[in-house]
Amino acid sequence: MKKLISVLCIGAAFLHAKPVVTTSILPTKYFVEQIAGDSVNINHMVNPDSDPHIYEPRPEQMKNLEKSDIFFAVGMEYENSWLPKFAKNYPNLDIVKTQKDVPMLSSVDHKHHDHQHDNHKEHKKSYDGIFDDKDIKDRDISDWNGEYNSIYPYLLDGSFDIVLKAKASAPNSNKNFKEYKEYYKKGYKSDINRIVINNENISFHTKNGVNEGKYIYKGYDILTYKSGKRGVRYQFENVDPNSKTPKFIQFSDHEITPTKVSHFHIYMGDDSFKKLSLELENWPTFYKTSMTKADIVEDMLEHIDSNFDSHIWLDPILVKIQAKNIADALISHYPKNRALYEENLAKFYNELDMLDSYIKEQLNGIKNRNFIVYHPSWAYFAKRYNLNQIAIETEGKEPKPTQLANLIKEAKEENAKVIFVAPQFSKKAAKLIADEVGANVVEIDPLAKDWIKNMKNTADAFKKSL
Repeated sequence: MKKLISVLCIGAAFLHAKPVVTTSILPTKYFVEQIAGDSVNINHMVNPDSDPHIYEPRPEQMKNLEKSDIFFAVGMEYENSWLPKFAKNYPNLDIVKTQKDVPMLSSVDHKHHDHQHDNHKEHKKSYDGIFDDKDIKDRDISDWNGEYNSIYPYLLDGSFDIVLKAKASAPNSNKNFKEYKEYYKKGYKSDINRIVINNENISFHTKNGVNEGKYIYKGYDILTYKSGKRGVRYQFENVDPNSKTPKFIQFSDHEITPTKVSHFHIYMGDDSFKKLSLELENWPTFYKTSMTKADIVEDMLEHIDSNFDSHIWLDPILVKIQAKNIADALISHYPKNRALYEENLAKFYNELDMLDSYIKEQLNGIKNRNFIVYHPSWAYFAKRYNLNQIAIETEGKEPKPTQLANLIKEAKEENAKVIFVAPQFSKKAAKLIADEVGANVVEIDPLAKDWIKNMKNTADAFKKSL
């Protein structure tokens, strides 16, 4: 009888056990706590004293993950390699990207002193659609000289699946693999299988034959998309009255100055350039015939930017987006608690607004908006509150002697009184610079457990130090 009672008690406890979820870092755990209350048990991966960029989950954490319904990711570097393993080992685990719909900054936007890096940064701004009108230059059609093949067949035969899967797993992705596949089917679709460009003479090859036209330059059109990013299309008009090729064409290759290219998107029509610029769903894409299928895949993978700054939780306004993603996931898994989650989400929104106001008040009137930090964790905070982050560490590496000298020079010019460091990273370079310029080294923690208290303490530290 006692044995039966024990079994029944264990069964009852099991039935009433709280569901388990896991978060990537402690700040995300804090957000889940605010929304879920005590309706779930929450584990986390990265401890405050660990480097979240190179973290490797411990065996006991992997075992606990098996019990979790949800893993709340945030886009940290370690997730890039571990999330696919989580998905493979735990097929029932729902991996929720809390960074979904957050306008993420590229890690190359961190300011430091490497001229080669700065050149890459300028090219990347062009590729990402972030540039000024004054930077755009006219281009000659010879920039596109050569023979090109359509890559539409490669998409259809599955050769680009590895690329689409990589895009789907990128931190800023807003589509899954199947959605990307359909998106690019529309985008790449074309009856033209080959284009040959020899200065103003362009021939279009289809299964029905070859048609050639003579094209002259007609300037460029600047487009601004819904995302806020921009693009430039270089325009050419067919002046051969006997030609059967399109009257108007536009080239787009993410370049805005004279540059020889290996591939391009092309827009074609017979109505007008204005109407052509309205086409946003079909952009047949062509690569040089000299490039193999493997070369093209490699080129595409290189342009998938997984190097996004993941420290979005340091901007209270962006945390609202994270909180909404968390609430949606919790409601999806535990719909009986919808009212609780929605009520707590509204309360958390209010707390975030009050925190935002507090930080603005603390930083109001600060004249020196520049601050030096060892690890570039605070770009979102800086952008939100009109500050300028100057990072010592570059791409996860200690600064080189020349970079260190430049930092010391700039710190003196800016009359730097403080250098911020995080407990997860080395303080050696920061202390060296501080000693040279007579500044203090102050610790601020981007991964502290009590998130709101920590954000207020950080604002107080900025007010006191700047």
